[in-house]
Amino acid sequence: MPCSPNFQVRDAFILDNPAQVQLHPHCETKRHVMIRETLGRAITLMATAGIFIVLSQAQTPNPKQPATKALTTAQQSVPAEYQAGISQLRIAKGYLEKAGDKWGGYRVKGIASIDQAFKALGESPESTPQEMQSGNVDEPGMMNSGISSLQAARADIAKVGNDWGGRKEKAIALIDRAFNDLQTGISWAKEHKTY
Repeated sequence: MPCSPNFQVRDAFILDNPAQVQLHPHCETKRHVMIRETLGRAITLMATAGIFIVLSQAQTPNPKQPATKALTTAQQSVPAEYQAGISQLRIAKGYLEKAGDKWGGYRVKGIASIDQAFKALGESPESTPQEMQSGNVDEPGMMNSGISSLQAARADIAKVGNDWGGRKEKAIALIDRAFNDLQTGISWAKEHKTY
């Protein structure tokens, strides 16, 4: 059977590998051989590229997700209405930690009361990295800002209607104790001329 320009699929057969399409032996011309070889190379190249892509994706680590602070069990259990007061309490503690040591030890007592208030509210009394250090800061300004934030924390917690099993009352008492210690520290500093 001579090779005709009306070659049809029935004149070809497929071997074990689909890339190895062969024509009936008597119809294979130079052009057909080139097409078969080119098709085989293209299929091999695509298979190799596919394997390369799969392997390279398997070796690529997942991109880092932005760091998010996971909520602790204690934070999850704090009612939402207390969160503003807790935030102000953290701000107050941050200011007070930088207010220096010229307050006759009363600043440290105030911070200890704030830590107890955090615990009463079911929160961890986290500290800033520079806890109890002053450096080149306006120490009286830090003390006054800490007291203002402490008052804001008290107001936020006090205006919430839910007593939350007695935690609200206990936290407010501890905040009041911290406030009194800080006021005593300011009086001590004025009396000893360290203010």
